[in-house]
Amino acid sequence: MPLKTLWVPVLAAVLVLLSAYFYTTTTTTPHSIPMTGTEFQLILREGITGGFAPPTVRKHIEIKGDSASGATLLHANLQPGSKTDYVTQTGAVSTEQIFILLQTVKAQLQELPTEDPVGSEDIYGLDTSILFYADGFQWGNGGREGCVGGESTRQATDEQKQTFAALVELISNFGAQHAA
Repeated sequence: MPLKTLWVPVLAAVLVLLSAYFYTTTTTTPHSIPMTGTEFQLILREGITGGFAPPTVRKHIEIKGDSASGATLLHANLQPGSKTDYVTQTGAVSTEQIFILLQTVKAQLQELPTEDPVGSEDIYGLDTSILFYADGFQWGNGGREGCVGGESTRQATDEQKQTFAALVELISNFGAQHAA
C-alpha cells in the first residue's frame, strides 16, 4: 500500500482514540461542551471554489442542535450529471451520539489555521469547507468563490492538511451513518 494512502486510516484511528480520550478526560475542562443546553452547529460543504462561474456544492452536511436535546442532521448529495438536484436525507442524533464528534472536531479545529483574508484561497486543497460553532468557539474555512481571490497569508502544513482531510472523512461518515 503506498504511503500516501496509508495515512488516512492511521489518522482516522488516531482520531477515534482521541475521541475516547476527550470523552473520558475533558468533560469537566473549560474547553469541553457542557451538557446544559449549549447550542452547536457543524456544516461540511464539498464544492466551495469557483472561478468565473460560482462554485457547485456537491455535498452538504449540516448538524445542529443543543447539548440537552441532541441534534438534527441534513445530508444532501448532488445528483450525478446535475448542478441543482440533490438527494437529501435527514436524521436525528442523541446527545450521546453527537458529543464525541463535537469534542473531536473542536479539539482538532483549534489547532488548524484558516485562510487570511477570508475567502482568498482554499488552503487545504480539498475544495471543502467546515464551519463549526459550539461553546463560544467558531471556526470556518473557505476558498475563492468567484473572480475575486488571491493568496492567503496563512498556509496549512502537510500535517494540518492531513488532519483536515481526516476531519472531512469523519464528518462525512457520521452524516452518512445517521441520515436516513
